[in-house]
Amino acid sequence: MIGLSFTASAQTDLLSQYSKTIDTVTNTGTKYLTIPTPYNVSYKTWEVAVSYTKISGTVGGTATVEYSIDGSNFYSLKRDSVYTATDVAGQTLGWRIVDPGAKYIRVKATGTGTMSAQIKAKVYGRQ
Repeated sequence: MIGLSFTASAQTDLLSQYSKTIDTVTNTGTKYLTIPTPYNVSYKTWEVAVSYTKISGTVGGTATVEYSIDGSNFYSLKRDSVYTATDVAGQTLGWRIVDPGAKYIRVKATGTGTMSAQIKAKVYGRQ
């Protein structure tokens, strides 16, 4: 007897306000990468990753995951939702969200000082 088990999953790029998969955080500016369409609420776990690639200056600032039920009003997760970007050539920060209860998710990236970094984010849903 052979048994197989499959888990449904999907990976989706988060998009900038210009519908691009990549954006640039400059100095003390803030950028958002948001899921383009409502996410399947049947997913029990969301894994979110944001990647930073240094362009110039001293990379710093924070990255936060935010969620929404309507796509307009976003809220920060209550705990473990803020990461600090560090001054390296490249880095990836990630979150695992269990039972999100929301349809929309975004990453908020805020710079600090004099810097420029490219950001890209994905969400991976699992049932």
